[in-house]
Amino acid sequence: MKADRMKTKIVVLIVLFIQFAKGKTKVTQISDRQTLPNTSCRIQHYHGLKLMNCSYLNLTYIPKTKPDIESLNFKFNNLTNVTQKTFLNISNPFRLVWLNVDNNNIRNISKGALDIFPNLDFLSLSHNPIYFDNLKNLLGSLSNLTKLSDLYINGISTVTLNGDLFSLLENNYITTLVTKSYKIETMDMDMFQNFNQLRTLIVTHNHIEAITMTFPGNKYLQSLYIENNNLRALPTFAINGSESNCFFPNLEHLYAKINYIENVRMEDLKCLLQLKTLDLSKNTITVLHANFLSKLPNIEELRLKELGTKSLTVEPFAFNSTLSVLQLEVSGSAKNVFQSLNDTFKLLPKLKALILSEISMLLLSELEMISLFKPISHLEYLQLFGCQIASDPKFLLSHLKHLSHISFQSNLITSISDKTFKENKHLRYISLRYNQLGHIYESALPKSLRDMLYEIDISENPFVCDCDLEWFINWANQSHNNTKLQRYPHEYNCSAPTERAKKTLAEIHFTYRECHPLSKWIYFGIIASSTLFVIGIIALVFYRNRWNIKHYIYLMRRKRHYELIDGDNFVYDAFVGYESEDSAWVHHQLLPVLEGEEGLKLCIHIRDFLPGVFINDNIVTHMNQSKKMILVLSNAFAQSGWCMFELKIAHSKLIEEETELVVILLEKINGRNMNHSLKCLFNTTTYIEWTEDGVGQELFWTQLKNIMNK
Repeated sequence: MKADRMKTKIVVLIVLFIQFAKGKTKVTQISDRQTLPNTSCRIQHYHGLKLMNCSYLNLTYIPKTKPDIESLNFKFNNLTNVTQKTFLNISNPFRLVWLNVDNNNIRNISKGALDIFPNLDFLSLSHNPIYFDNLKNLLGSLSNLTKLSDLYINGISTVTLNGDLFSLLENNYITTLVTKSYKIETMDMDMFQNFNQLRTLIVTHNHIEAITMTFPGNKYLQSLYIENNNLRALPTFAINGSESNCFFPNLEHLYAKINYIENVRMEDLKCLLQLKTLDLSKNTITVLHANFLSKLPNIEELRLKELGTKSLTVEPFAFNSTLSVLQLEVSGSAKNVFQSLNDTFKLLPKLKALILSEISMLLLSELEMISLFKPISHLEYLQLFGCQIASDPKFLLSHLKHLSHISFQSNLITSISDKTFKENKHLRYISLRYNQLGHIYESALPKSLRDMLYEIDISENPFVCDCDLEWFINWANQSHNNTKLQRYPHEYNCSAPTERAKKTLAEIHFTYRECHPLSKWIYFGIIASSTLFVIGIIALVFYRNRWNIKHYIYLMRRKRHYELIDGDNFVYDAFVGYESEDSAWVHHQLLPVLEGEEGLKLCIHIRDFLPGVFINDNIVTHMNQSKKMILVLSNAFAQSGWCMFELKIAHSKLIEEETELVVILLEKINGRNMNHSLKCLFNTTTYIEWTEDGVGQELFWTQLKNIMNK
């Protein structure tokens, strides 16, 4: 016997070794605390919590968790029986706050199975075939979980929702209860009495046909979801018809969409004094009676989307209330839907947002449209979806000056103009998606408006991609406009001309000449401006070289008209060229020495030039009458045009006639004043330099006298 057992062990070891070598087997020890290393569970972050996601793995146990795990998603596995031992692999049960074990085929769950999670905040046991007594006892023990606020028990096929199921539930802290996917013809709200802290109750998808209430309801309940049922009327919330006595006195949000409600009576709602939101979308309501909301002093939002009725009648003053948001979607003509266009939106002093869908306004005149919307001139958000508006909506928008959001999606608008949005100074969002706009002129969307907008959507329009649309294409293609212009470029396509059809606007490029042909006036302007430019260049050249030109004229005239005179028939001993700023030095220093002491006769322009004779002729004539030439150089001299002319004449006479040139340097010439003529002069002529030093001045006068008397 022992030999057989030994053989068996050897065979097992050999098989395990072979499988291990092939990499197909992982050896583990199965126990209540299983620690399989490869379970494909994923570590994620969910609503700020560290989550271990083990869903859809068909596991029969909970793998070992890390100590910092706060949430466990274990839906779509196969736990079957749940006790405290089921959760032994959760390393730190005190840290776990979120647990989802939906769809685990759980049948038995012990009463204290969840007591090891004292900080559990969220629990979902949905879609498990838990035995009635098991679930009843478990719910009774939830009082021990003082942090538990959200409980989901959807679609438990083995139980029937009734008061007995929750009878063991004592003081608890559950604020949100979700019970979906049951079959309940009549729901008695009294079954939820033991949920003494309930704020949100969701009883959707339960086939409910009627809701009854006998005892005063939960005073804390704020949100009630009775969507996706078979209700034909709203439940009566008033106790014995009293406006001041209500089953849910603090109810703020009532969601009753996707039912078969045909009539909404003021009597059904009159005690809901705190109600803010009422959603009756996807019902078969046929009439909205006058003042049906008038008993709701705090109502803010009414949703009537996708009403499945063949015809809806809105009586005058039906919306009389404190509504700030109104959404109405129903098929039909505005003239048939609204009994009185003038009174439909009257008595809505707080309305800020209006959403109308599928209500045809094609047959309304401009005056009728104005009368419909004029009472809500304070509106800030307007959406008219699929209302068959065909004309420029300028007549309507001019009366709604406070709008910040405008949507005319899925209408028949063919054009907008510079007056469309002219009066809307607060616009931030515009949607003209799915209309019939072929062209959009820049005057309709000026830069001031485009800069003010956060978003603009003009997608899915039949654009005509010609030069009239060039500005819009250029603007749209600027990178910083791509985020502002919604759905660009993929949903902006050309419909015409034929050669550009089906191309996106981003693919269209115009040459400048293609969209900006030159007119005869432009041609004339180009020729005239070119001529003026050439004349200007010539004038500039003549001006900048005027002294060279004068010098050239002098040389030509001298060759033709002047002859050299032999001998010493000179009128002056020297011609003095100087700038007026240096006249004080000439008169107080130079003249007293050369004329006063040496007896020389100098030519001084201010004294000796002939009046009525051109300056250049005076200069040339008096230089020819002078034996020598004296140039008094300074920065002022270098900047003077006439002085430069004198310098050129003097330099020419020095070279060609060997007329002696005496250069006096009054001050050092700055580099910026050192022109070509001065450089030539300094390179070819010696000069004597004036100084303020007494000894230096004696040397200066000695040198000057020697030169002049030579």
